[in-house]
Amino acid sequence: MSENVTAEAGRVLGQAMAFQPAKLVLAGVEVGLFATLARGPLPEEDIRARLGLQPRGCDHFLAALAELGFLERTSQGAWANTRISSRLLVPGDPASLSGFLRLADRVMYPAWDKLADGLRTGAPQAATYTGEDMFGELYDSEEKKDGLVGMAEDASRPLIPALTEVFGWGSYHSVLELGGCRGNVLAGLVAAHPHLEAKVFDLPQLEGDFEAHIASLGMSGKLGFHGGDFFAGPLPEADVLMLGHALVDWNDEQRGQLVKNAFAGVRPGGAFLVWDPVIVREEESYLRNLLRSLNLQLMTPHGKGYTLEQCTGWMLDAGFTRVEHRSLGHDVTLVIAHKAA
Repeated sequence: MSENVTAEAGRVLGQAMAFQPAKLVLAGVEVGLFATLARGPLPEEDIRARLGLQPRGCDHFLAALAELGFLERTSQGAWANTRISSRLLVPGDPASLSGFLRLADRVMYPAWDKLADGLRTGAPQAATYTGEDMFGELYDSEEKKDGLVGMAEDASRPLIPALTEVFGWGSYHSVLELGGCRGNVLAGLVAAHPHLEAKVFDLPQLEGDFEAHIASLGMSGKLGFHGGDFFAGPLPEADVLMLGHALVDWNDEQRGQLVKNAFAGVRPGGAFLVWDPVIVREEESYLRNLLRSLNLQLMTPHGKGYTLEQCTGWMLDAGFTRVEHRSLGHDVTLVIAHKAA
C-alpha cells in the first residue's frame, strides 16, 4: 500500500470511527464520572467503587479520556477533571453542557444510528414522539418537557452575552420572544437592559414552568408570559420580536408563514431577530451546520437547516425592508430584519 493510500485510509477510518471518541465523552457523562471527580481526584479503584464499574476496560476508559483532554493524572496517580471538563461537563455550573449531552446520548445518538433509513424515507427517526405535533406531545409529558427545555437552555445559554451586545437594544422599549420556553434568554437580556418591557410567547403548557423559573432567578414581575401558538392568529405587538433556535424546526412554507406573522406583530420602526445555526458556505461553521441540519431531519417532523439567502428571502417577502446578519459565536448567526417606520 502506497504512502498516500495509507494516509487516505487513516483519514477515512478516523472519520468513519469518530463515534468511538464521541461515545467516550457521552459515557463519562452518563456514568457520572465528571460529577464524581468534581469533588476531588480519585484513584481508579475508588472511581470503580463509586460508579459501579468493572476492572475490565476502566483503566483504558480513563486513559482514553485523558488523551482527549477531559481527565488528567495527579502526581499521586489519581484521576482528576481538567479545567474544560470541570466547567462544561459537571452538572450545576451555569456553563455546563451535561444536560444537553445526556439527552443527546439518549435521543440523538440512537436516531443517528438510523441515518440511512431517514435518508431513504425522509421520516424522522427519534423515538420520543409519534405524531406531527412534536412540541404538543413532548410538552404533555413532564419528563420529556423538562428534557427538551433543558436541552434548549443549554444550547442558548452561551449566546446570551453576545445577544445583549450586538443589537441596539437601547433604541427599543419592548420585546417579545417567540418560543421562549421558561424565559432564560429573555431574563439574561432584561438583566442587561432593564428598560425593556419583555414577554415570552409560547405554548400554554409552559406557563407554570416559566413562572417558577423566573421566580428562581429573582425576576418575578419583570417578565411576562403570553400563551398561544405562533402559527395561529395574530401575535402580541412589540418593538422587537425574536425567535431563537426555532425557525429550523419547520418546513419552508411554515417558515414563510411564521415570518409573516412576526412582521405583523413588529411595530413600525421595529425589528425581527432570528438566530439559528444558519448555513453560510464561506463560514468555518459550514460543515458543522450541515450536520446540524441532518440532525434536525432525524429529530423533528419538519425541521431542516436553511441558508442565509433563504432566510433573507423570507424576511423581504414578508415586508421587512432591510436585512443584516451578525455572528453570535458557537456557529450561530443572528439575522436582523428591520421594519419601516
